[in-house]
Amino acid sequence: MRLWRRIAVAAVFVALAASARGAAWWRLPLWGAEVRVFALDPFAAGVVYIGTSRGNFYVSSDSGRSWAPARPGPAFPGYYVSGLVADPDTPGRLWATLVGDLGGGLLARSDDRGATWAVLLEERRSVPTRALALGPSKPRAIAIGGDDGVRLSGDGGRTWSRTGEGVDGLHQVESLAFDPADANVLYAGTWRQAFRTRDGGASWRRIADGMVLDATVYAWDFDGADANDVWVSTCGWVYHSKDGGDRWTRYTSGFTNRRSHAVRRDPTRPGVIYAATVGGLHRSGDGGATWTRVSRESLVVTALEVDRKTGRLYVGTEGEGVFTSDDGGRTLEPGSRGLTEARVPELVADPNDPGRVYFFRAFAGEESGVWETTGRDVRKVSRDALPATASLAAFRGPTGRTVLLVASATGVRVSKDGGARWSAPEAPPPGAPMGVWGGPFDAPVVVTDEGVFTTADGDRFEAVPGGLRKVGAAELLADANGGPLLELRSGTTLSYWDGRAWSTRKKAALGGGIFIQSTGKPTGGWSNLQDVDGTLWWQEGRNRRAFTSPRASLTLASAAASAGGRVYVATMGDGLFLFEP
Repeated sequence: MRLWRRIAVAAVFVALAASARGAAWWRLPLWGAEVRVFALDPFAAGVVYIGTSRGNFYVSSDSGRSWAPARPGPAFPGYYVSGLVADPDTPGRLWATLVGDLGGGLLARSDDRGATWAVLLEERRSVPTRALALGPSKPRAIAIGGDDGVRLSGDGGRTWSRTGEGVDGLHQVESLAFDPADANVLYAGTWRQAFRTRDGGASWRRIADGMVLDATVYAWDFDGADANDVWVSTCGWVYHSKDGGDRWTRYTSGFTNRRSHAVRRDPTRPGVIYAATVGGLHRSGDGGATWTRVSRESLVVTALEVDRKTGRLYVGTEGEGVFTSDDGGRTLEPGSRGLTEARVPELVADPNDPGRVYFFRAFAGEESGVWETTGRDVRKVSRDALPATASLAAFRGPTGRTVLLVASATGVRVSKDGGARWSAPEAPPPGAPMGVWGGPFDAPVVVTDEGVFTTADGDRFEAVPGGLRKVGAAELLADANGGPLLELRSGTTLSYWDGRAWSTRKKAALGGGIFIQSTGKPTGGWSNLQDVDGTLWWQEGRNRRAFTSPRASLTLASAAASAGGRVYVATMGDGLFLFEP
């Protein structure tokens, strides 16, 4: 991902047809999402819901093997789902809390399995909705928690009362859980330990005996036969209490990472407990005394759920979507088909093959790295480990073969075999890279915090004469004629490079959008793609074409035009699209 680029463009029209008759958009099969929470349908076996970091909801009708969006188009763009509960009394009813990417929060309810939502509470400044819980009462009690503590509703979310005001530390609430049998007992996990009320919120008590001070409590799990037997996951391993939280014991043995976002007992396997850590899925077979990592360490686990009837384990991840297990976590089966939130920050054309486009898939675990697409076919090509995210460039080397470069905070790497194997350059550019371009300039360019550098072969880099030597930010822009203009910032100084000369003055009005490379043309085949009120405008010189956006609220990241008039559009969180005329 280019850290210096922030292109967030809202497309308001939803359509799969483009401007030309018979033309169409295709979503290419890159499956994945950052799963925040699971909810099992209490009325329909095998039906599972998830909420994601893109503010969307998906439903599976085959126990997590495949997924479909609960509604067409984005549900709550600009938000991430923080809580999701399937109502145990009303079929099809879902409750959800969401947090805004830039602050604020929502409580919403759906009565048709997520197809439509009614917002019951909205806050634009503070975040009151990091946590959600439904109590075992009729009418059903609802609790939400966030920056300002805990709020309770006894009338379906129409009115709310604050509880615990003035209680030292009862704020920045991260998790909530009612006692499964008593709605007067409510637990709250905060950024600093845990709290409990036994009288419906009239009074609260910090319950932290045995906890360290900075123990952010992320999730709660209760024994089915004894509600005082409680496990919690925290930013520092997991804790267990046998007396409803009066005293806690921390367990660390066997963990390879301390931060655990969720903990779940397996009700079908006595003594088996799972913990979701940022360093893999961990499992205990002895009631939590010792733990073992049962997945690869690179699997960032964000959510867990266990089907109490079948024992199927659902594992939510950061970027890789969903995995399931039917053998107590010993083997994980991928189940992300239909999750359409892959992140593709970079897309470049192969200068030697007008039908091939390379792209970087980011934050996707083992699937992160360099991929290629020809038409509707996609495949991963990088075999060496690469950073979780990076910018990508392709250019024709001295021998005529395609050379690929990736640049990330860890440095620059080069491949000369179509992206399979990667190595460090012989003489890399100094400093921390901010971005790399194989074009639209005559030679590839890498910008680091120590200047602008170019290379002829990917092995040796030299400073571009006349450029800044200390760079704070860089961005590729289009001038008034659609030509490329590299804008560099150093403190309060701005400098511009058009590939030939430097200037400290804006020589032309700047246009927005992203550059696309036309692979079917000789060198210099560059144009500009820009979203204007839901229409994608492709401008090449004085020629301009319009496309209806393939989907509402896309976050455009990169694009490339290929042979036969095809246009690929990459997004940060909505995958990769192909336009075929």
